[in-house]
Parts: sequence; structure tokens; C-alpha cells
Amino acid sequence: MAVVSGQASKRGSLTLALPSATEPPLSPTKPVQITVLEARDLKGVKGDSPVTYVRAEYNGVILGDSLKIDVSSDGTVKYNFTTSFEYNSDGPNNLDDIAHKPLFLTVIEVLPKEKKQKEEKTVALGQAVVDLLPLLEGKCSFRSTVPLHPVPGSPLESLRPDAKCGLEVAVSIQESLLSVSQLAGGNLLRVTLEAAYSVPEVFVPTGPQQNYMVCLQVPTVGEKEYPLAFKNGILNGNLSEAKECYERTISFVTDASEIHFVYLRLGSIYLKEKEYDKAKGTYMLACKKSSSCLTWLGVGIACYRLKEIAEAEDALSEANALNNNNAEVWAYLALVCMQGGRQLEAEQSYKYAIKLELKNEELLQEIHEVQRMVGFGNPSF
Repeated sequence: MAVVSGQASKRGSLTLALPSATEPPLSPTKPVQITVLEARDLKGVKGDSPVTYVRAEYNGVILGDSLKIDVSSDGTVKYNFTTSFEYNSDGPNNLDDIAHKPLFLTVIEVLPKEKKQKEEKTVALGQAVVDLLPLLEGKCSFRSTVPLHPVPGSPLESLRPDAKCGLEVAVSIQESLLSVSQLAGGNLLRVTLEAAYSVPEVFVPTGPQQNYMVCLQVPTVGEKEYPLAFKNGILNGNLSEAKECYERTISFVTDASEIHFVYLRLGSIYLKEKEYDKAKGTYMLACKKSSSCLTWLGVGIACYRLKEIAEAEDALSEANALNNNNAEVWAYLALVCMQGGRQLEAEQSYKYAIKLELKNEELLQEIHEVQRMVGFGNPSF
């Protein structure tokens, strides 16, 4: 994990298809060229027109420094600084590195020399992160304007509210890093940690690097979700640790509109572990602040498993009103109607679930078992 002035960037895993035998082999090494074009809204320690340069670093290696250039009165400076590193499919800076290691750019101010001062003094103003993932999406070049994050104590921390301090950067390669078959058959999982809630006070930017754990669930096949846990950046799929993390988060943060996905994920874990009372309570918290088809579906599933059939139908009806194209909502409505002896509605709900291509095989099997038990619910009977 790379931690730079309190800013952390972490990526998930990369799965790629092997090239076909008919494809020409790709070159194992390729130069990746980086050009820092300009900086905007800079401010220095010694006045508004400091002398600065930019330093590029990738995979723990300093690639080089730009020329030292005066910042103009409007806070802009044109560096036009180009450097590069060598991509190597079989060595350092390989596909895995490109996937989860960004390029770091540091803007450094050169302080005016004082009397009897022998060595030049510098101070870092801010750092920027350039994501190289577009290179794994088949692009041979891209440009982006990335924010310049102030280091602690930097004058950039006190910029005017409308300032957009950042760097304009261009990245290019001569040929694609991936073959046509790799692009067509690959599956890139992109994971970004956007924010951390309830961070301990000891997690300060100037202190030592800290251990962390983040968890989420992603679709793997159709609508089926698979739990993923990243502990110190390591994928381990530990469901109990994920649940503990989510529980700790919602114990401090109560605004469901901000952490909507946390409630959804924690609720789904409770359902998987058959803790239906906890699942119902968790989904209801989300419904109160930021209701959606998925939150009401969660309430409906929990109530159905608790044999609260009337409440389950109310919740599933709310979910259906918000999205009538969710196959799982129709599937549970079919179960509810069969429990209530309502043949016509059960068959209609079942037909919609099948029409919308219900992917949950276990749920489909359960529906068929209930249909055989009650003797209706499937129009083909």
C-alpha cells in the first residue's frame, strides 16, 4: 500500500484472458510516457509567485524532476515536463502494478537562499495521484486534470474556496498493453476506497502507516454477489470480518443517505447468516433515510423468513413500485401469494420472475418446492 501525505490509493485484482495462438505476440517491454503539462492555482510559502518544480515517482522509483520555473501571478505554471518508465510484462512495472499502483507527482517549492546558506532548501507543496487504469482499457493515450492535494502545513490548504489546484497530465504508450483477445475476454475488477468513517484519532497523516480493512460485495455471475474483504490490501473474503467492519461503521454514522451501500451490504450478510431480525432492522434504517427497491426488497426477504407474511408483502410491494423489473422482487411476491393461497397472483408473479430471467438458482428451486407443496403457482401445471 502506498500512503502519500494522508492520501491512499488501492486497487483490486486483475484477471486477463491469454492471447490466442493466432495473435502476434506483444512486446514484453514498452515505454510509458508521462508529460506534466501545467499546474493551476499554485501558492507558495514565500509569496504568490514561487519557484517550483514537479517530481514524478512510480512504483517506489523517482523518474525525474522538471526544470525550476516561476509561477505566474495567476497561479499557473507550464512545466511541459516529460519522463517515462519501462513497462515489463515479466518483471517490475507489470500489468498487476499498472492495475493498482498509481503515478505520484509532487510539486516542490524552492525557497530563496538566506545569508550564509550553502545548500538550497525546498518544501513540498502538494501531491497528485494519476490513475493508470485507462491503459488496461485499451487506450494508448489519455489526458486528465488531477487535483493537487496539499501536504500538512502547505499554503495550498488556505486557497480561496473557488480555487481548483491541480495538474494537467498526459500519458501515452506506442502500442496497447493488451491484445485484442485480452481486451475482449478480460475482466477488470476496479475497487476504489472513496472515504473512511469513524477513523481513530491515531490515524494522522504525519504518524506511522496504519493497518486497515475494507469490504464490499460485487456481482460475479448475473445478480449473484460474492463478498470480498480487503485487509491491508489483501483479498481474503472473510465474511465475519466484513460484518464487524460494517457494524462498527453504522454504530458511528447514522445518515443512511451517505452510507446507503453499507446498510445494503450488512443487511445482505445478515440474510446470508440467517440473522433475519438484524437484517430487517438494518434494511429499515436505510429505508427511513434513503429508500430504494433494494432496501425494501431486503425488508421483504427478512420479513418472509420471519414468517411475517403481511409485512413482507407490504415491503415487496414498495420495492416493486420503485422498480418493477427486479426479478427477485417478483419471485418473493410469488412465494408470499402462494403462502396466502392466491393462485392467480402467485402465477402472475412467477411468470414475471421467469420473464425477467431470475438468476438466483436457490430461490428458484425454493419456489418450485413450494409450488409442488401447495399444488399451484406454476401455469404449466
